[in-house]
Amino acid sequence: MDAATGAGGAAAVGAPRRYTIPRYPTALIDRLPLADGRVVTIRPVLPQDAEATQRFVAGLSLETRYRRFQMGVSALPPRLLRHLTEIDYADHLALLAAVVDDDGDEIQVADARYVADREPGDAEALPGDADFALVVADDWQGLGLGSELVRRMARAARTRGLARLHGEVLATNAPMLGLLRRFGARVRTRAGDARLVDAWIDLGHAAG
Repeated sequence: MDAATGAGGAAAVGAPRRYTIPRYPTALIDRLPLADGRVVTIRPVLPQDAEATQRFVAGLSLETRYRRFQMGVSALPPRLLRHLTEIDYADHLALLAAVVDDDGDEIQVADARYVADREPGDAEALPGDADFALVVADDWQGLGLGSELVRRMARAARTRGLARLHGEVLATNAPMLGLLRRFGARVRTRAGDARLVDAWIDLGHAAG
């Protein structure tokens, strides 16, 4: 990816719920050639991706893992793993990028997602913002994959009627901040916590 690693935050944690998926968004499945000639498949996440997602996270470097989750984690706890793989595709969009190895097994190399904000206690509220998160495996950074995933997230979010993507990024994560600025993001150091930067992408500007 041409910006290094992960943005994390609220998109990493969800409340327990019973999993249902009304319609799998097959229109988001695509093949993407990268700058080094390799080709990845981009598709929405399915619940059966749980094992591959666990392996993906375990294979990240300590730095990349910390940038994504902003805490020490070597294996995803069950609740978080369910949140990352049991997607309703109404308020929560999750895309993965994967390749097939020589044994025919699919290997996940990136993850991007947003979760739409809702008014507390008002399930019918029309949100304008969505919290996003992004991480690309270390060996797949610097190839444009992260930028392409952000672009696709933004396009899908705008189609859903959302106005902005927002996320929190570690202030030391210069590659991610550089990627977000290329999308015209507004960034601001968080008051009272200089470790974190809040970023907003205006979808009217970035989704095209």
